[in-house]
Amino acid sequence: MLIARNASGELIPAYQASKQKGKTIGEYYCPACKGRLVLKKGDVMIAHFAHHQQSDCAVFSEGETLPHLMGKQMLLEKFRREGVAVTLECWLPELQQRPDLLLVLENGKKIAVEYQCSPISPADLRARTQGYQRFGYEVWWICGTHYQPGGIKITQSICQFLNHSDALGNWICILDTAANEIAIHHHLKLSSDDRFHFMKIAIPVDDLKVVALESLYAKGCLPGYKDLLLPSAGKIVDRKHMQAKDINLLRYRTDPEHRKFLLAVYLDRKDLYHLPAFLFELPCRTLGIRTPAYIWRYYLLKDFSNPETAKLLTKKYLLEWLSTCIRTNRIRTRVAMEANMELLWEPLLQFMMRLVEDGHAAAIGREAWVLLSEPLNRNETDHHSCLS
Repeated sequence: MLIARNASGELIPAYQASKQKGKTIGEYYCPACKGRLVLKKGDVMIAHFAHHQQSDCAVFSEGETLPHLMGKQMLLEKFRREGVAVTLECWLPELQQRPDLLLVLENGKKIAVEYQCSPISPADLRARTQGYQRFGYEVWWICGTHYQPGGIKITQSICQFLNHSDALGNWICILDTAANEIAIHHHLKLSSDDRFHFMKIAIPVDDLKVVALESLYAKGCLPGYKDLLLPSAGKIVDRKHMQAKDINLLRYRTDPEHRKFLLAVYLDRKDLYHLPAFLFELPCRTLGIRTPAYIWRYYLLKDFSNPETAKLLTKKYLLEWLSTCIRTNRIRTRVAMEANMELLWEPLLQFMMRLVEDGHAAAIGREAWVLLSEPLNRNETDHHSCLS
């Protein structure tokens, strides 16, 4: 930790604490558990406090890496230089949590800034976020370089930190302490080999103002940065599909998810080769939904293509359908519904737009559609199967 209380109860930053010839001058105590702390201050390691090994403090018990300590210090100095009211490692008794930094803006808005370098489970991430929000705090999760997408394959640890907006698509904010910059990885997508594709803009820490960060986390946009516009916007992208031989191999999949899918296709008196080609467009996996796209797309059309039960497909209705599928283990996701609904909504939106493009659906407003045909019906004259 970077802050402690001295014998008089005053909060003292580690870099201001005194140490000479290997001995600490003065006594320092944990703001949470009141336990005695050890000051670690040298030429290599950034100055910080640590508990004794036998400490059982539940608040400051996690080990902190050098990048995490440096990142907190870097952000602290950046906000102070900008004149923002900021408190380091502020203990919030009502939440029993302590954000890395607590900002209080001129309009009274309270923002908990978490610089996350170590692994964290989706449940803990969701609980901490909801805890802040329940007591009126906004929260900015800024990730360390351990979470940057790079050219790696998709991982649950990265997906849980993804945000979504119209301006940036799927995005994540990374603080690189070595480069002294904040990088926004945006418009993240999956390639056919389950690797991340994205665009990136890197901004020196001091150049990215609080007002821009506030806009980023509240609205999903960075005013003044035109570089973030997709250069390929408006261009027609060639669509790629699974090859027939790969579709044929699906028949031999024995995992429960594919067995359930193949049984549904069989009971509907259909076969894989004569399903619509757009069900098998690549990539077959999305950032939010773990279940292969051809499976959940089939279920969606199967559930809503019946003319006798046809109704307006709104965003709310489709998300309720997805929620039911998740709850019944029909569809698997990478993120919780309540944690990142927009990340789960994007693939549904893209599929509905695809149906409109092929004339199978019509848009009624911005987020409502009606199906005009039954794409799973192989007898339709305008049907294109995956063999076409």
